[in-house]
Amino acid sequence: MKRITLLTLLLISYFTAAAQDQPNLTVGAKAGINLYSISSDALVEDDDVGLSYEFGIYGRIGDRLFVQPELHFVSHKTHLITLTQPTPGERDAITVRYLRLPVLLGYRTDYDGRLASRVRFMAGPSISYAVSVADNNLNIQRNDIHNAQFALNGGVGFELWILHLDLMYNHYLTSFFNDGRSEGKGRAFSITAGLGF
Repeated sequence: MKRITLLTLLLISYFTAAAQDQPNLTVGAKAGINLYSISSDALVEDDDVGLSYEFGIYGRIGDRLFVQPELHFVSHKTHLITLTQPTPGERDAITVRYLRLPVLLGYRTDYDGRLASRVRFMAGPSISYAVSVADNNLNIQRNDIHNAQFALNGGVGFELWILHLDLMYNHYLTSFFNDGRSEGKGRAFSITAGLGF
């Protein structure tokens, strides 16, 4: 966790310094919640959507058209019954924590409404690396899942002065479990609020 905090502080310092030299660079931080589930999988008997959290930093380069690299710490949770667990039929929460690196390409409108302005549309790829798996009764550990998971991300954002609100969908392309029989992939909706300068 200390390494994550240090990396986050270094990136904030870098983006802040760059913003002073580059007027079209916005830096910010955001936090929010996500809903996560796994698509149909031969190893999963049943699963429910789980609610968890995420937070991170970003740098937005450009004005109307922009590139937005980000760094997130993400927790994804789902409630599963698997075919390989020690106690058949027992449901438990699986929480996996990731470092996620998305790079989004976007378009920002010049819309200026009463509640929100500068609507943003964005999409792009990301890679997530599993940092840890919380203890669970299903005997799922970190080596049971793919450490690196690729995804496509898309969404819309709204701006109100320095407050930014983003609604995003993450469609994972890598199967959750690293068992060769597994085909289930993660799906997540998130809503985050943040500040940009």
